[in-house]
Amino acid sequence: MPQMYLTDQDKYSNTPTGEEVIAGVELANAKRKSKWYAYCDVAQSVTGLLLGLFLFCHMAFTSSIQLGKDVFWNLVAFTGGYPVDGEEHAWLHVVFVGAITILVIIHALMALRRFPTSYRMFHNMKSQYQFIAHRDTTLWIIQFVTAIVLTFMVFPHVTPMLLDPHAIGPNLSSVHTYHNGMLWTFIFLVATELHGMIGLYRLAVKWDVMAGNRAALRKIMYFLIVAMIACGSLTAWTYYSNGKALVESGEPIVKYEPVNNWWK
Repeated sequence: MPQMYLTDQDKYSNTPTGEEVIAGVELANAKRKSKWYAYCDVAQSVTGLLLGLFLFCHMAFTSSIQLGKDVFWNLVAFTGGYPVDGEEHAWLHVVFVGAITILVIIHALMALRRFPTSYRMFHNMKSQYQFIAHRDTTLWIIQFVTAIVLTFMVFPHVTPMLLDPHAIGPNLSSVHTYHNGMLWTFIFLVATELHGMIGLYRLAVKWDVMAGNRAALRKIMYFLIVAMIACGSLTAWTYYSNGKALVESGEPIVKYEPVNNWWK
């Protein structure tokens, strides 16, 4: 526990009564931590909120392939500025994916402050968890584990889009999913949705959404986790199946050309 007074004279000059403690008397002499702790906490919360909301947009965007390759192609073309002049502007994809990547990096760096940095800290955390088996602590442990998994998986996911944005589309994205394999894709999906939905729940608790009704918030979180993983699994299987068919056809794999172009 940090020292609460600047000098021993201040520390022992007065034995505070209960009333003084509650009223915060003599707090003017207390040591104050840097405001950067608060700034970092706000940065972690805001980036976490933005990334959590992005997961819903990303799911809707990628799942559009369930409605057909043309639907997905037209959405990719829209985000690439195709409706403006009939040309694909791949740099727009790079800007968008780059912005999301920067948010991920900032969020990860801010979250590292809360990670155990020694075996002793990890052991203390484990002992406390075993002693107080609180449900929200369990959720934090899941977030901790999924954060480690995502650290190794998120950058291989975004790097191809940054280096080759022209490959974003029904055909080439499907082949990419096929080469990654369903196991890799499913692990990445589950880790992402667990981490994101639990993170949104923890923010809702922190910001007292629904007047502290944690039971209702947890039910919403569980529903979203199941729904997002189920939807993502079906979508991943569609990409994998399309990619497998393209690879096994033996034909050159080229960028998809739509039958129905919404923007012409």
